[in-house]
Amino acid sequence: MKKIDKLKSTLKGFTSTINRYPITILLFLLSAILASYQISTNDLSNISELLFALAFGAALFMVLQIVYERFCHVKKIRIIFAGLAILGTVVYYLIVELLIKNFSTEHAIKTMVLLFVLLIGFMWIPVIKSRIGFSDSFMVVFKTFFTVALYSGVLYLGVSLIITAINMLIVDVDSDAYVHVGNIIAYIYAPIHFLSLIPIYPKSSDDIGLETEGGSDNHAEDDLTQKLNKAIEPSKFLGGLVSYIIIPITAIFTVILLLYIIMNIAGDFWKDNLMEPLLVTYSITVIIVYLLATEMPGKAAFYFRRIFPKVLIPVVLFQTISSVLKIGELGITSGRYYVIMFGIFATICAVIFSIRPNHKNNIIAPILIVLSLISIAPPVDAFTISKSNQINRLTNVLEKYDMLKDNKIVPNTNIADEDRQTIINSVRYLSRMDYLKDISWLRAYSNSYDFERTFGFNQYGPDTKSPDGDAWRLYLAERTPIDISEYDIFVEVDLYGESQGESSFYVSSGINGYSIEQDNIGGIGDLVIRDEQDKELIRYSLSEIFDSFKDRDVWFGEMTRDEAEFIIENNDAILYILVKSLNFEVWENSDYQNIQAYIMVKVK
Repeated sequence: MKKIDKLKSTLKGFTSTINRYPITILLFLLSAILASYQISTNDLSNISELLFALAFGAALFMVLQIVYERFCHVKKIRIIFAGLAILGTVVYYLIVELLIKNFSTEHAIKTMVLLFVLLIGFMWIPVIKSRIGFSDSFMVVFKTFFTVALYSGVLYLGVSLIITAINMLIVDVDSDAYVHVGNIIAYIYAPIHFLSLIPIYPKSSDDIGLETEGGSDNHAEDDLTQKLNKAIEPSKFLGGLVSYIIIPITAIFTVILLLYIIMNIAGDFWKDNLMEPLLVTYSITVIIVYLLATEMPGKAAFYFRRIFPKVLIPVVLFQTISSVLKIGELGITSGRYYVIMFGIFATICAVIFSIRPNHKNNIIAPILIVLSLISIAPPVDAFTISKSNQINRLTNVLEKYDMLKDNKIVPNTNIADEDRQTIINSVRYLSRMDYLKDISWLRAYSNSYDFERTFGFNQYGPDTKSPDGDAWRLYLAERTPIDISEYDIFVEVDLYGESQGESSFYVSSGINGYSIEQDNIGGIGDLVIRDEQDKELIRYSLSEIFDSFKDRDVWFGEMTRDEAEFIIENNDAILYILVKSLNFEVWENSDYQNIQAYIMVKVK
């Protein structure tokens, strides 16, 4: 009977969660359906935009529901909030589809920042005008997240083992089944479980208990207050983990970090690539552990709250200096913008924690929200500033060497190493953020991605000529588009010469028994396509690929699309090879041959 009562209680909790957050659960359910459809068909080209829109609406209603529970007494307001969440979902999607159109990395990061702001708001709103502090609310969400993560992981592992057993012992199961299980757990089970563990916070007008719709109910108030206190109280496991493991390890790491800084403060470690992420990670760790330690008794937590905020101040200052020096070297990027913004937030936190070590420190939440919103609000957002800075750096170098004429780039091989690196870094950043198409004189490069032909030098190393033909390093430009619609078989291969293996490649296409095989007897050998009766349909000598490059002057760098394409056709099939990279070296007693390529086959 106890197990049945417990099951009923669990089901009741899940039902009450759905009643409490109906719009959030509905939007997550739609996300699961769309993701499942995409897994099965791969037909939705705008799946990212759809999932981000639904996630935004779901998070928005979570925040509005907390606002309703804390400050509102009229049920009609909850209906309005539900409408606002749905409207927010639709408006977000329409903005992305109609105004933005090309959903890039920038827009994905901005959406993640918005979701982060809503998460902080979800933790902060319950503590406004409340006896409950932000550290209490943070503890609730922290505990809940890792509890749900553990349960979800174990559930996924268990179901996956069951699917594996069925696949091995009873009947073949499609490999997509594992992804579908993960999708259901991520979008349905995990959100419901997470929200079911979030307690109902007291109304702002009655911070000791919870006001009910029909008046005061002492039993209901006591029950909700008990649940709230239980949710806030750290578990024995978490308390022991923080007090006896995390805090001592953080203390030891702090001593090592400070000794390293003191010993190398006059050296070049300010520009060390490891320094910035190391200090940022340390600052995040200290802030999180501080918020957790606020709710924990014991001397370890007490001394951590007293000492570590004061240690954090110089560490954050060092991190900020390191980031500023990196700007001089690499320019402003969106990542570095956020690092500096975090440095500002961490400094404020360290000062507040040092002045008020035992207070709830609710003020840090609105500070974090404001800084996050500034980072995505033009014209001072991370992306506008970084884009402008990188374009200016690139323009200054190109104009310095007279490489910009009539709104076109003129290649130049005589460029100083430092300026070459500036061009490389700026172009890579602009490419990564999908800004190339917005710059008129870089549109040609955005179509070909042929760096060497555009700027006059190779972006991966010094120009190399090999008149004796003893070393080749050629590769296809990044992001070269490939149309595979006309072919029956598509595969990416890595082919080696005879000295590197007897048969380096064989794959069955899974389509009517056709197979692709490398027959590498003698050098790199031939590429052979066979049907289900093992009949040879088409054969091509891979050495002809190397022969086609023999007259090339530069044997190190990018090759064009035309150079990388090889099309062979007979009465049975069409073989299309697009070379990704070509490597050839002559050693004392042997040679090294390697071709990485995309292979497409159309059977007639």
